[in-house]
Amino acid sequence: VAEAVVTTQRDFGDRSNRKHARLKYTIAERGLDWFVGEVNRRVGAPLEPPRPFEFRTQGDRFGWKQDAAGRWHLTLRIPAGRIADRDGAPWLTGLRHIAGLHRGWFRVTANQNLTVAGVAGEDRAAIDAAVAAHGLDLHARVTPLARDALACVALPTCPLAMAEAERYLPALTERVEALQARHGVTDEPLSLRVTGCPNGCARPYLAEIGLVGKAPGRYNLMLGGDARGGRLNVLYRENADETEILAALDALLGDWARDRAPGERFGDYLWRSGRLAADGARP
Repeated sequence: VAEAVVTTQRDFGDRSNRKHARLKYTIAERGLDWFVGEVNRRVGAPLEPPRPFEFRTQGDRFGWKQDAAGRWHLTLRIPAGRIADRDGAPWLTGLRHIAGLHRGWFRVTANQNLTVAGVAGEDRAAIDAAVAAHGLDLHARVTPLARDALACVALPTCPLAMAEAERYLPALTERVEALQARHGVTDEPLSLRVTGCPNGCARPYLAEIGLVGKAPGRYNLMLGGDARGGRLNVLYRENADETEILAALDALLGDWARDRAPGERFGDYLWRSGRLAADGARP
């Protein structure tokens, strides 16, 4: 099915214009019925009707999970997807060692993490030992904020970037963690994403806290996404520096810690409490 989708776009998509080269344009111009028919033809059998589904989270499920077939899958936190050997964290060496033990697959997730997939039950102990020995158990040692935070590469790699993102994320995370600690919500899940330009490669517009680069050291502060990725956030501060951003978050995190309902996420609280307006303007 994946091959049929890709080759349909290859054959009918606009390969001459990069700005018009996406599958969504091919479907918009030829129609969904045509697209499904072409995919069915290439697959050789009709696709089944869509089944009901619901997204409950936009994050990864870290640690071990077992699927219906009895196979085990271990998802590891890899900040920015960077696999390298560093002091105290020889991840490249560790994953090379796991590759020698592993009979399944390695899968990169949409959140820049890594899943050791298709593991037989009898192989779990050896993989656990390798993970611990090489410091690959980061997901179990950091706060929920640090575990789930995302950034695009931005400077110096991307020519579109107007501000830092990947290189700034560790420092920003520590400063937001300090605010969480001040208000007693360190262990609460909170999504933070940073991109160096409005193209949003780290999906900041779905985050509870999103920073979108405007200039060196300045960002648009976007607030109000939800846990499942079904609600866009809105602009709260425009072209703000770090001091302004942290001051705004300090006040809002304090209000959330004091006034939230049981189990209420930060983004949900901001909407319920009237801190945000649908047009993006501050109330």
